[in-house]
Amino acid sequence: MADILLREARILNGSAGLTWVAVTGGSISAVGHHGEPEPPAERVVDLDGAVLLPGFVDSHTHLGWSAEDRWTINWSGTTTHDEALDSLRTVAARVTPGDWVTGGDWLPSSLPEPELPTLGELDQATDGRPLFLRSLDHSIAILNTVALQRARIDADTADPAGGRIERYDDGAPTGVLRGTAIWSRLAAGVVPPPNRARRLAELRDLLADLSARGITEVHDIATYPVEDRRTPIHLERSFTDLGLIDALAGELPLRYSFRPSIWRVDDYTGDVTAVQTSSPLITFAGFKMSLDNGWYSEPGGPRIDSFRYPGAEEAGRLGKRADAFGAALSIHAMGDLGVAEALDVLSGLPSRAGTALPPHRVIHARRVRREDVVRLAALGVAVEVQPWEIVAQGPVLAARGGDEFQSMLSPYRALLDAGVVVTIGSDRRLGLRVDQRDTDPLVAVQLAVTREGLQPEQRITVTEALACATTSGAIAAGAGGRRGKVAVGYDADLVALGDDPRELPPERIADARPVLTMSAGRLVFGGGER
Repeated sequence: MADILLREARILNGSAGLTWVAVTGGSISAVGHHGEPEPPAERVVDLDGAVLLPGFVDSHTHLGWSAEDRWTINWSGTTTHDEALDSLRTVAARVTPGDWVTGGDWLPSSLPEPELPTLGELDQATDGRPLFLRSLDHSIAILNTVALQRARIDADTADPAGGRIERYDDGAPTGVLRGTAIWSRLAAGVVPPPNRARRLAELRDLLADLSARGITEVHDIATYPVEDRRTPIHLERSFTDLGLIDALAGELPLRYSFRPSIWRVDDYTGDVTAVQTSSPLITFAGFKMSLDNGWYSEPGGPRIDSFRYPGAEEAGRLGKRADAFGAALSIHAMGDLGVAEALDVLSGLPSRAGTALPPHRVIHARRVRREDVVRLAALGVAVEVQPWEIVAQGPVLAARGGDEFQSMLSPYRALLDAGVVVTIGSDRRLGLRVDQRDTDPLVAVQLAVTREGLQPEQRITVTEALACATTSGAIAAGAGGRRGKVAVGYDADLVALGDDPRELPPERIADARPVLTMSAGRLVFGGGER
């Protein structure tokens, strides 16, 4: 007897007609056509013609940052009252009742005080959650009624020296603070610092969002914190605390692969793939190194190195150390000259082309020289891309150089034609759009197909983009032989879409929303029973 039977599905790239898929013990145990005998199952889910494909793999994310971001108000680009209020409603609704809504970071010159929500609007938008927001220049803070009560700020509270509590005509506080009133124990001192309980709550909220987007696997930038010794400098940033993920092991709705900083490689001995975690869903995925934040051949000029890049010689030593463990190395390289140096470093390591080892990776690759496309293929190096960068950075980069330079910006078509494994990631982190649309895998697929008119010669097909968002992620994880296909013997990491993206207009591909997500054979989103 199967654990779950998915009926009336259309398998992407499968034979025409409706299909059933049986899942047993976390794997696909049988696949059959409509009308063929179905195995008995403990649970039956009728997909009613939904399109079934391998689960989406977010091959590049920062879950710790992203979880914090979902619960943080960011008005840095906000200029109007309605924008501010809409953003506040969206974020506050994610925060667990009783937890604080924090953030702010607006510039008073861009979002002037008359545009800020009123005390009544703050109260309505936060629905009983305390709120404390501070401007980027720290000149003003706003609190809602619950926060004022917790801070014991009322009509009888005196202004602190060097500060001011704004008041209505009757003396009641308006929720606006200035000067030392913001920083004193009167206000800021009441807001509890983020602790383990809050971080876990943020992550639970984020994980539910990932499942609703059809994501069954993430490759995070994460590490255990250094707690047993002092470090001479800050070696890492934006790395999720793996201890928090480990604490959620029993409730993880997806597969979680982590990549610590390459600066931690000397902390390891023996087989780093044997790092002990609390769940087989949590696995080691290699190390990450940052190289450049914008080193381009046009218009030329000084290189812009990234966080703690040690130079090619030391990078090569660290890479060889990682490779000796069998660990893959991911190198953050944005500009075409950065990509070239990343390949120089990786060429000093044994090629993984044609092997079962997870490939080394280049992250971002906003521009790639034609000769380096060939090198990527020859070395068996995968490329992690974030299609939203085409829209966000494409016009800026296009202005840097001529036709040839522009033609190889985010060159997905050239990479796939050369046989390079291209994976799609979100780069979820702090400061993205409040609706987090940029982090949605179906939006990424849409942008890879349409490119919104930018470098149209580098467009790829819907089928290719879906493969980059699903199958390629499994290959990058070294699991291409057991994940990334809807086939017998493969892991049951699946997503069902209400519409076939191939049948929608290109500009509406992202409308094909998930109706079911299954990770490691468990239904984690949707799935009404028959």
